[in-house]
Amino acid sequence: MKSTATQNNSKLALKPLILTMGISILTVSLVGCGGSSDNDNANNHNTSHNDSTSGNGNGNGNGNGNGNGNGNGDNNGDNSSSTANFSESATWTVDGTKQGDTCYDFDTQTDVECTGDQWDIKFTNKSRSVTLWTNSGISGTGKGAAYTTLWKDLEKLKNAQQVSEYSFQIDKAVNIFTKNPWSAYDLQGKHKLSPNNRVYLITTDATDKNTTSTVNKPIYAMQIINYYNDAGTSGYPTIRWIDTALPSQVQTKTINATSEDNWVYVNLKTGETTDKTGDWHVGFRRYNVILNSGISGDGQVGGYLAKTPAGYYEKELDEHGNPKPIKAKFLENNIQASLADLTQVSNYDISDKGVPWEIDTASSALQPKITGHYPTIDYGWYVYKGKEGHRLFTKPKDEAIGALIRSANSNSYARMYLADIKYEDPKNPSPTQWVYKLDIQPESK
Repeated sequence: MKSTATQNNSKLALKPLILTMGISILTVSLVGCGGSSDNDNANNHNTSHNDSTSGNGNGNGNGNGNGNGNGNGDNNGDNSSSTANFSESATWTVDGTKQGDTCYDFDTQTDVECTGDQWDIKFTNKSRSVTLWTNSGISGTGKGAAYTTLWKDLEKLKNAQQVSEYSFQIDKAVNIFTKNPWSAYDLQGKHKLSPNNRVYLITTDATDKNTTSTVNKPIYAMQIINYYNDAGTSGYPTIRWIDTALPSQVQTKTINATSEDNWVYVNLKTGETTDKTGDWHVGFRRYNVILNSGISGDGQVGGYLAKTPAGYYEKELDEHGNPKPIKAKFLENNIQASLADLTQVSNYDISDKGVPWEIDTASSALQPKITGHYPTIDYGWYVYKGKEGHRLFTKPKDEAIGALIRSANSNSYARMYLADIKYEDPKNPSPTQWVYKLDIQPESK
C-alpha cells in the first residue's frame, strides 16, 4: 500500500495528534538517544552544551562534552531561515505491512526516495521494530533535526521560531562515551569542557566478554585528558592509553579534531590516524567520540567504562538524573594525578567473568524514553497494552508527545503526532497503517 498525503492550505485547525516511533508488539527494539556542531547534545537526556573555542584544558568547565549539561540540543542547521507560520496541514499514511524504509518530504507532502536531502522524515519498519529518523547526523546528509515535547505545548506555537534553535537535536551515535561522558561542561559559565579522566576499556572484539589482552585480541584502556591545544583552542582532544597487558607503556596523542564535518580515526596499536576504510579503533570529531562498530564502522570494537576516578562527582543526581560534578575537583589540574587510574589495571571495575561490551548504536530525538512494565508500557507516542490483544494505542491529547521537525534543507518545519494506528484484522496485533498528522511551516518566500 502506497503512503498517501493530503493537503489543506487553509488556516490551520489543530487536531489531537500523537507522534510515534514505534516498536512491534513482539519485541521492543529501542535505539537510544552525534552532531556536527559545538552545540551538540550527544547523550540521551535531551540536554546539551556549547563547547568554547578557547580554554585551559583539564579544569575549565562544567557539564559534559557529550551533552550532559543543562541547556540546548544539537543544531546542524539554521532555525531562522523560515519566518512563516504553521499554515498547511497534511496526513501521512504509512503502510505498516511494508518492511524497510519509507521516507516523506513534508514540503511536497509526498513519499520520496530515502536518498540525499529529498526526505525529511524516515519511517523504518523492520521485522521486530519501527523507528523514526530525521535527515541529519548519522541518518542522512541533510540539515534536519527534531525537538520533542508534549503535543499540547507544540500545539500552542505559531511558528518554529518560538523554539530555540539549540533545542533541536540531530540523529547521532550512542555509545559508551555518550552514556558515560568524558567531561563536564560550563562550570564557570565560560562554556569550557573539563575532562573527568574516566578510564574506558576498548576491545577489538566486542563479541568476546573477556578482558584479558592478548596479541590477537588486544584490549586497550584510554583516557581523554584535555580538549584544548597550547593556544587554548578547542577541538584538540588529548588521549592517553595503554595496552592493558603492558600498563607501563603509556602513549599520549593530541588530535586535531576541529572539523565540524570530518572524523579523525585513530589506530590505538600504532598510534597513527587513518581514514574510515583503514584499520582504526576510535574516531573523533570535536568532542564527539565513536568506536569502529555498529552504525559507526565495520569493525567489532566495543567499549566499557572501567573506572571513574574518585572525587569528581557527588552521589546526588541532578534534575536530568546525572551525577553532579564537584567543581573544585574539576578545576584542579588532574592529568598527572589520574595517571594511576589508567595504569593500575587491577583496580578497574570489571568482573572476572568479563564485561558487556557496548558497540555504537543510533538514536534520534524522535525516540522518547520508555516507561512502565508489562502488561502496560508507555512508549511516549503510544501505549502498548499486553492484556488488550497485545496492541498499541494512541494516547489522550493532553498526555501525548509531539515532535517539531526541521526539514533536510533547513528552511521549513513541521510539527507532527500519531493520529491513528490501524489494524485490518481484529485478531492480528500487527498494525497495517500508521497515520501521522502534520502542521507545516513552509519556507518563507
